[in-house]
Amino acid sequence: MADCHILIYEYMNLALTQTRDLFDALGDRLRLRLACCLLTVKEGLCVCELVEALQVSQPNVSRHLKLMKAAGLVEEERDGRWVYYRLRDAEYPLFNNIRCCIETVCCCADIQEDLRRLRSRLKLRRGDRCVVGFRR
Repeated sequence: MADCHILIYEYMNLALTQTRDLFDALGDRLRLRLACCLLTVKEGLCVCELVEALQVSQPNVSRHLKLMKAAGLVEEERDGRWVYYRLRDAEYPLFNNIRCCIETVCCCADIQEDLRRLRSRLKLRRGDRCVVGFRR
């Protein structure tokens, strides 16, 4: 019976740690902006598209995506020279509530401007994939 309690405790501790990491990942304005962009395009976005939409440097976007991935918020998919990031479909119910919170934040004026730039950039895609890279 004691082993059962230890397993339950370890599971709950892991769940709390994952939840804390998830909220920490969303505790930064740029990461919230990234999440809104990723929420908009279910199949994922490449870093160059996010850089143009958010008007921040590539290393900054990549660093924040890495933190979001470590928190379990995003996943990546490599397709040739491109890497696409998308919001993860998590198994636990809290994630659906977090998506609702992100959707609410997406209504902010600055994020709407990000999404406007993103929609413009997405028009350059071919077959739902990025083909442009970074534009100067």
